[in-house]
Amino acid sequence: MTYEAHINATRSFLIAEDLLRKAGMGMAAAEMVWGAAVHVIDATSHRMGRRHPGNNRGRELIVEYLSNKHSLVILARGFAAIHHLHNHFYTGRLSHQELSLHLPTGIDFVNQMMELADREGTSS
Repeated sequence: MTYEAHINATRSFLIAEDLLRKAGMGMAAAEMVWGAAVHVIDATSHRMGRRHPGNNRGRELIVEYLSNKHSLVILARGFAAIHHLHNHFYTGRLSHQELSLHLPTGIDFVNQMMELADREGTSS
């Protein structure tokens, strides 16, 4: 996929998350945040000129690099939240209260990564 296709997928997943959450489908909404995060990390990878191996460890390394480069602790918290959301899709283990905490954190992570992806494309 291209950078633009990844960003479009990211935006589509965020729209789907909102619709699913409002419909009371929290498990599906959680997975939409995971999908958005995967796509925005891959988009950022394109912008950085770094192709990671396409696995979660590669994505984690990109997030760690950007966290250090921009001194953003929120990225680490957001990355942890998206993993909780992804696991919730398969296990349903998050309580309603936990889901209500992790969804906004995951969405904030995705939005922050979209800003960083844009920044990486303009930096030298």
